[in-house]
Amino acid sequence: MAVIGLPVTRAEVTAYLSEALDLEPAHVPPPSLEAVVDRLADMELRQGEVVLVRAANGVPLLTYFFAVLFAGGVPALLAPNTPVSRIREVAEKIGAGLLLTQRGATALDHTAERHIGSAVVVRLAGIEPRFHEAGDVVILTSGTSGVSSGCCHRLSALLRNGRRHALAVGLRAYDNILVSLPLNYSYALVAQALAGLTVDARLVITGPPFTVSAYSGMLLEHQVTSSSLTPFMVRQLINGDWKPPEPLRALTVGGAAMEPSMTEALLDRAPGLEVYLTYGLTEAGPRVSTLAAHLEPVRRLTSVGQPLIGTEVSLRDVDSDGVGELLVRSDTVMRYRVGMTETGDAKGFTGERQIATGDLFSLDGDGYLYCHGRRTEFLTSRGSKVSLPSVRRIANTVPGVVNSVTRPYVDDDGETVFQLDLYLMDTSAEQDTRRALLRQLLPVERPSRIRMLPASELGHK
Repeated sequence: MAVIGLPVTRAEVTAYLSEALDLEPAHVPPPSLEAVVDRLADMELRQGEVVLVRAANGVPLLTYFFAVLFAGGVPALLAPNTPVSRIREVAEKIGAGLLLTQRGATALDHTAERHIGSAVVVRLAGIEPRFHEAGDVVILTSGTSGVSSGCCHRLSALLRNGRRHALAVGLRAYDNILVSLPLNYSYALVAQALAGLTVDARLVITGPPFTVSAYSGMLLEHQVTSSSLTPFMVRQLINGDWKPPEPLRALTVGGAAMEPSMTEALLDRAPGLEVYLTYGLTEAGPRVSTLAAHLEPVRRLTSVGQPLIGTEVSLRDVDSDGVGELLVRSDTVMRYRVGMTETGDAKGFTGERQIATGDLFSLDGDGYLYCHGRRTEFLTSRGSKVSLPSVRRIANTVPGVVNSVTRPYVDDDGETVFQLDLYLMDTSAEQDTRRALLRQLLPVERPSRIRMLPASELGHK
């Protein structure tokens, strides 16, 4: 099955992945790109059909991602620890008929299966497929728009966005890029894996958990020159009295806004290190702007920089302080949304190739962007975005739960976390309720505190 018009060739992708280094010792070498394409054809994958891919960070995950594209399908990457119940829900909401995952890792009903090395591809039973165009990619947006929603992008647009980001942060052909962030999120997928492909860099891939000692060791041992982290990870580095090893040339920080004091501390600790603060949103690019913090005066460290090449920004509903909702116009914004959006926010098209982000910004006279918060109901907790409406909806499906309430707060470490209040018909079943809830939530979605309250107290808290 040939796919016409993909912006990269199988030979280019094969060469890129063959140079990548997978630091996970449990990973066996993945099957060839051609072998995965053949197995997908055996499963009668149709042009434009969505394939859910669940695998840990590593070369196999990227092999499966590109193989789905070359087979004519549309890949949608899941977190590797996604519960079976969640997989079924996502498949139903976005219309994914096939699942590619580790052998023995799924108990979902299916009508056919084929083994692919250490993985298996299954055709899910009872799913009504939805079709897109060959060459499309679905990036799930569980943190911002609900656990069963995503954005449809063209692979060509994602590569274009990755290339523009690479130019903004100075990625080069000789760079060794450490990928320690989840590849199922747009930040690592586009700003690292796809950006690296556009400049012919080399990937060094690892995964959680993140520790300062392990991170420093990997940078040195594998001569890493470029790395991307979240502000939560940067805080651990600063608290751990970290100093960058000599090979590291550039560090990019994204996923959430970073406090200016942390940026200053990072720059003070790492003279000569290139530090880039980035802003992005899966719907809007995904990368939107970059600040070369090491080149800017201290007063600009509250900014997320200027828009990437080819990206235009504006504000709407601006208040007396000059703060309004950010609108992004680019040829790399999403094509359309897929699945079920739970947040009720206004993110969507406001014009041709223009997206309303739901984020509040101001702009200075030089075109620098300053973030002032969000209108959408999600929070960034320990580096990961969490959809609070999704957490409440899932909690409300647990037997015995009448209602639930999420209560964000700042913990002793200065991190925004949340408490979940569950209102129960029978409070004697607290332990069973807790276990049933935690089985359905990803680790990043689990509340820092859970309170069990009698249903009679509804409306009084």
